Amino acid sequence: PRVCDLAIAAAYIVLDNPRPVEMLTAFVSGYHKVNSLTSLEIELIWPLMRMRLAVSLVNSTMMASEKPDDRYVTVSQEPAWRFLEEAQINEALTTAKLRVACDFPVVDRADHVVAWIEQHRGYFAPLIGCDLSDVPVCSLSVEEIAYPCNPFRLPRDEAAELGAEYSKSHPIWLGYYNEPRLIYTAPSFRLGPWKASDRRTVHLAVDVFAPEGTFLYAPLDGIVVSAEFRPDSLDYGGVIMLKHETPEGDPFYTLYGHLDPAFLDMLKLGDKVSRGEAFCTLGEQEVNGGWPPHVHFQLILGSVGLGSDMPGVAAPDDLFFWHKLCPNPAALLNMPDVQVSYKPSDKSKLYLKRKAHFGGNLSISYEDPVMVVRGWRHHVFDEWGRPYLDAYNNVPHVGHAHPRLAEIAKDQMHRVNTNTRYLHTAQTEFANILLAKFPKEFEVCYFVNSGSEANELALRLARAHSKNMGIITPDHGYFGNTTGALQISAYKFNKPNGIGQSDWVELVDVADDFRGAYGRDDPDRAAKFADLVHGAFDRLTSRGHGLCGFIAETFPSVGGQIIPPKGYLPKIYKKIRACGGVCIADEVQTGLGRLGSHYFGFEYQEAQPDIVVLGKPIGNGHPIGAVVTTRAIAESFDNGIEYFSTFGGSTLSCRIGKAVLDIVEEEGLQQNANKTGIRLIKGLRDLQKTYPAIGDVRGMGLFIGVDLINPDGSEATDLCFYLKTRMRDHRILMGSEGPRDNILKIRPPLTIEPEDVDMILSVMADILAEV
Repeated sequence: PRVCDLAIAAAYIVLDNPRPVEMLTAFVSGYHKVNSLTSLEIELIWPLMRMRLAVSLVNSTMMASEKPDDRYVTVSQEPAWRFLEEAQINEALTTAKLRVACDFPVVDRADHVVAWIEQHRGYFAPLIGCDLSDVPVCSLSVEEIAYPCNPFRLPRDEAAELGAEYSKSHPIWLGYYNEPRLIYTAPSFRLGPWKASDRRTVHLAVDVFAPEGTFLYAPLDGIVVSAEFRPDSLDYGGVIMLKHETPEGDPFYTLYGHLDPAFLDMLKLGDKVSRGEAFCTLGEQEVNGGWPPHVHFQLILGSVGLGSDMPGVAAPDDLFFWHKLCPNPAALLNMPDVQVSYKPSDKSKLYLKRKAHFGGNLSISYEDPVMVVRGWRHHVFDEWGRPYLDAYNNVPHVGHAHPRLAEIAKDQMHRVNTNTRYLHTAQTEFANILLAKFPKEFEVCYFVNSGSEANELALRLARAHSKNMGIITPDHGYFGNTTGALQISAYKFNKPNGIGQSDWVELVDVADDFRGAYGRDDPDRAAKFADLVHGAFDRLTSRGHGLCGFIAETFPSVGGQIIPPKGYLPKIYKKIRACGGVCIADEVQTGLGRLGSHYFGFEYQEAQPDIVVLGKPIGNGHPIGAVVTTRAIAESFDNGIEYFSTFGGSTLSCRIGKAVLDIVEEEGLQQNANKTGIRLIKGLRDLQKTYPAIGDVRGMGLFIGVDLINPDGSEATDLCFYLKTRMRDHRILMGSEGPRDNILKIRPPLTIEPEDVDMILSVMADILAEV
């Protein structure tokens, strides 16, 4: 009776669930921990679930004839029919997963098979006729190799070269069991609709790489239960499955893939193969699926309804099951398990080492951090090969691991990497293409190592030109001082010495006044905002601080406390210049086409600054920044004291920077930012109509903020944390910011595609529905 009740509850839990087997497994496992089930009860759950839905359909149909207008009577009919008729779920496989989740052997007596194989380690016939215990084991893991270049596509020529560096040194070598690899790129390995959906990456066999034509010998007596040729690219090619039995009659299987299909002329189903008998050979690339010659050797403890369609690779999150069904076959190779079992870097140990060796204020994203070991365009991959859609990192402007940039870095490092004290064409070529993006008044470039260094240099330029020391920024306050760094971004700079707390917060208070006093639809917002900031100028000068300049991001903040209107910047710049100051545009996040319709944010604002600051996006993450300014300001700074940034403007940096600008142009990335940004913003605003927790959607192009609020209108800090964390659970990386950390920040590499936008919107809708 109790398993009937359990099945009834389970039947309604799985209806219309996108991952019904995972949901069922979690539910049954949780029940078992509290109230232990027997293996017989577990075997009954699936058929009882289906029976419950059938009974429900019959009952609701009968009641509907008596109460045709009662919608409640038939409310579950459609999802029940969908589950019974359309759900493509393997009953035997599902039951096996439930058994493992409840700590039973994956199939009946599987534990006896494992014990028998272990007892006979060293007895089995050598698979390729020789002892493999001294053969090297080489890695093809996501951490160890950079194959494939594109982790979503493995061309046949790349597949053929897999492990070539190992084969040059070793005529025979082994590939690891339990190794996460990115070489499995066919659509059949993806477990969801998106590129960043879960995918099967972890190898469930041991590979033996050897010359084509090498004979394989049966490790023990068996019967042929499958013999096929799978000709598709990156499939098995020739593949054989043998069935074996222990002396007690317990069955198990071995699978051999990437064979020469010539065995089809000699073997048929039901044939017996004796221990030590040669029964096939390794295939060449043309017939083995397109791989280097090797055998995929896999141990399988039960067919679980899969037969010859047994996967050779598993998803990382399903390893609890697949390790039980397909354990390490090392014993059948007369080797210790540990010799051929791969162990990825232990993330938890790495995190402890990080905490031991780095400062505590060095932040890390997520309570369960992501360990990123590979990247490609707008996706990154962790140590298990899980893909993540990177909707956060603006620094890899033209995409992670751009092959063109990799080639340039390799080429230049083979030549020389030196600094601006020496002549090199790379520096002037980079300056020429960069200055061509600016109005004609901008004639001088300074190349530095980062946006932070660029901001500091911009402050020095402004002070040299204006002969004053005070600086104003609308984001974090204003101040005037004679030493220290500029407070532009709280996480980059410290508060300067000698500035009182009342001075520090005054401009922020002005911004709060503006936020409360003027509505978004006020046609005079820009002028009123400028007037309020001008009042701050007056207070600054009344304290005896001459004004050297004004620095701000040029696009309305996506995460800040205030939202300056379009048109405010020209008015601010006019007032700044009237006071003798210099106008500095921070384009670290907003420049180089990210806004879509404009290459720089100051163009959107229809304002022309005196100095423009660029950061590491111009190097796609390579340490480079730039300050671009007028000849007059540069001459004011040229005061006889040398300016030098050791590797700002190095030959390597300049070549990479020029290539980034070329890639943005040649690959149409600004146009892509415009198109995908419009799609994303529209989708987010559509979500806003359904979910009132979205208080505002701000931004332009691929520089977007989603303001999350509580029912009372206050900042929803906890919701933002939850949403960001759950997006990560669904393989989407995002950031957050704002004074109350309630702004979800979206600023991906400019390569993002419409499919990825749809994934963001779909997943966000699902998570908002949870709360």
